Amino acid sequence: MNPKLAALFLLGGTLALAQSDSSLLYSECSDSSDVKRVVQSSDVVVVRHSFAGGPQTCYAVSVADGNGKTVYGFMLDADHPSVLAFEHKEEDYIAQVLPGPTEPRPQTRPKPVARAKRSTYKFWNPFKALAGTK
Repeated sequence: MNPKLAALFLLGGTLALAQSDSSLLYSECSDSSDVKRVVQSSDVVVVRHSFAGGPQTCYAVSVADGNGKTVYGFMLDADHPSVLAFEHKEEDYIAQVLPGPTEPRPQTRPKPVARAKRSTYKFWNPFKALAGTK
């Protein structure tokens, strides 16, 4: 059997098994990458970080397997409860760190600095003193 055809059947079977309360765990941040497993909403998922800027947000996650193993991969949708909680925490953190725009302050010019008065002291000129003594 052709390996590409087998991968297509595997992906199709995985998508058929994936229900509305489940998500797919990919090996890379692309929906064309290999599917590692189907993650149910009841599975323990820890979101490590997220990547934005592409066609969809990608979440780097670790999923606790039933056998005590941890599977690392990427989720592309925010349907899982752990991913939604991560998004809410991230939004709260951003709102605390970067507050919204405040009222613009009126432009005030700084007051001019008063300059010190020039000293009336004249420095001693040794040549002038010698010229008058002759």
